[in-house]
Amino acid sequence: MFNAVSITERFAAVPPRIWLTLACVTLILGSLVHYLTDSYRDNLIREINRDTAYELSANASALATAIQSRLLLTNGIKAFVINELTHTGALSDSRFHTFADNFTGRIPGIRNLSIYPNGIARFVHPLTGNENILGLDLFHSEDAEIRRNAERTKLTDDMTILGPRELTQGGLGLLSRQAIEHNGKFWGFVSVVLDINPILQEADLFNGDKGINFSVRGNSLVLMGDPNLFEESAIIRKIELSDGEWEMAAVPNRERLESVASKIRIFRTVCLGSLVLLIYFLYAQMTQKARLQQIVKERTHNLEIANKKLESTFDELTAAAYRDAVTGLYNRTYFNEQLVHKIESGRLAGETLALLYLDLDHFKMINDSLGHIHGDMMLKEAGRRLAELPFPEVEISRIGGDEFTIMIPRIESMEQVRQLAHQVRELFQSPFVIRDTEHFMTTSIGVALFPLHAQDSASLIRNADLAMYRAKDEGKNQFRIYDVSLNPNAEEAMEIKSSLRVALAKDEFTVYYQPQIEVESGRVVGLEALIRWVHPTKGIIAPNNFIPIAEETGLIVPIGERMLQIVCAQSRAWLDAGLPPIRIAVNLSARQFAQKDLPERIGAIVGEHGLDPQSIELEITENMAMKEDMQPALHTLRDMGFTISIDDFGTQYSSLNYLKLLPVDKIKIDRSFVSGIARDRKDEAIIVAMLLIASRLNLTVIAEGVETSEQLAFLQENNCHEIQGFIFHKPQPADQIARLLA
Repeated sequence: MFNAVSITERFAAVPPRIWLTLACVTLILGSLVHYLTDSYRDNLIREINRDTAYELSANASALATAIQSRLLLTNGIKAFVINELTHTGALSDSRFHTFADNFTGRIPGIRNLSIYPNGIARFVHPLTGNENILGLDLFHSEDAEIRRNAERTKLTDDMTILGPRELTQGGLGLLSRQAIEHNGKFWGFVSVVLDINPILQEADLFNGDKGINFSVRGNSLVLMGDPNLFEESAIIRKIELSDGEWEMAAVPNRERLESVASKIRIFRTVCLGSLVLLIYFLYAQMTQKARLQQIVKERTHNLEIANKKLESTFDELTAAAYRDAVTGLYNRTYFNEQLVHKIESGRLAGETLALLYLDLDHFKMINDSLGHIHGDMMLKEAGRRLAELPFPEVEISRIGGDEFTIMIPRIESMEQVRQLAHQVRELFQSPFVIRDTEHFMTTSIGVALFPLHAQDSASLIRNADLAMYRAKDEGKNQFRIYDVSLNPNAEEAMEIKSSLRVALAKDEFTVYYQPQIEVESGRVVGLEALIRWVHPTKGIIAPNNFIPIAEETGLIVPIGERMLQIVCAQSRAWLDAGLPPIRIAVNLSARQFAQKDLPERIGAIVGEHGLDPQSIELEITENMAMKEDMQPALHTLRDMGFTISIDDFGTQYSSLNYLKLLPVDKIKIDRSFVSGIARDRKDEAIIVAMLLIASRLNLTVIAEGVETSEQLAFLQENNCHEIQGFIFHKPQPADQIARLLA
């Protein structure tokens, strides 16, 4: 009772102006919630209607294809009759049945094929169940509609269509008929009678899992669905036939409409809950100035909950990161991981793995001319067709833009590979129907096999890519299997391999530096050292052309030490010239880490030039950081004062739980994620998660490969600490960097 009285007294002590302020805020925010809820509902309904229109168009296209493919049988029978009359002068019952068997056995839904010399049914296949047709005189039929159709067909060279209607032999069907002339005179008719249901089944219209309710009407006769849909505000698509017109009408089904209502309820509940919390917060701020200890306690508890939710969100993002947002296929990250795994599995089992690398021909032209929405619809349809491939254990990925990959294990012969590639190519021979418009888009395919063409994932991807580009160069819409003639750099690689030792002895290596910019202040806070080979005849050779070879031969160890010596000497020279100290990042290779005395070697080089270890940042790859045998060296180097950073973070397999135990100070977001900003929402989500995790672990984050203002704005908005990329500076020689540091 005491508590109730005290609460009442406390409310009564609140000045009226506070209650008035809270009432006004509640009214304004309540109106805003109502407006936002209405806008959200309208957007959801528009989205559902767009999906409904797309699904209806796809079903209408499938139905039109199913009808037209069967109606064309009439042309085949007409050709047969003319051929028989031309060569034999008469029709043979046995030859007709043999000919007709070729169609009725393969194509479902054919009620009968029939021939009417002088308009009278003399030949019917199959005869069983159709006996009452024999002798039927079309010109004197009791059915006036049949008589009119016969007269009309006799006067035209085109196919006529009768129906849908009740058939003489029972059931609902569709009848196509063509007249035949022989020796310049009317000879008779050929006719095909089709059952309606198999046509609807082939168009997949009995599949209820489409998200829409639809109705089909042929020549004013409703064949399936609710006939009232044609009278309601439904979406309608017309199917133009050579003679007559069909229609389909559709509305979103109840489940989809209920999902909208459910989302609106959740949205409204969240908004109202937020409104209540906000009003309570305002009340607390306006009526109380104290309770610091309680607030600190509550915030500490909330932070613990937020940390748990953050880790849970990160796990969910990691799982979602394996799917492509547009096509629903696997994405680049999943493909890279699985290709490594499948190559290792194939190596152990002695099996062959095929990698098909697809690039859509002319996609960029379609995307640029019709817009990204059409482009995404084309990509989605391409993904759907690829997903229907009947290959066992196949894994299909969209790895970016208009590029797809297909991994097929357990390949038995090269002929099998050719057949598989041919099947994939055939998927793109039929037009893409997007919003009632046909678009023709083919694909060029490159094929490479493990272990025939490559021994590792990077080489297999490169060789498949080379084969794909050769297919494009040779005219597109084809496949090419890799062979060594496609790799024009093989001899160059051998020359580089033999020249590396000479280059090391003659000191042909130099270092370029790329500035690292602090986002908050815009000043240069660091440099990344990037090695270059100044060849006496070839000029500057990029590191991606010789570093892999240096790794393979073991020369990366002395090259890495020489690079560190150049960096330390340059840092000393800048200090002696009176320039401010600057942190320089140097990459370390796995081969260097294999040296047991690596910390002592690095410490000796830095000490030899009189530098503080804090002025040197050592970059290691994510895989190196994860290896337990690397941990002692990392701890030693960090204890010596060096900054340790993880390069290309997010591209490998690091564990969030393991990351917090590593002796690292900094992570570098890989350019593959940065390039997805403003183009791939999943890449953006992964970057945000990395930044949040790094913030919780007190790690500095730098993003590399930043080239556009959209990328920079996104990183600034999400509190990325440092930026490296062409948007600010390209890699430059030391004399140009000195002017930036002055």
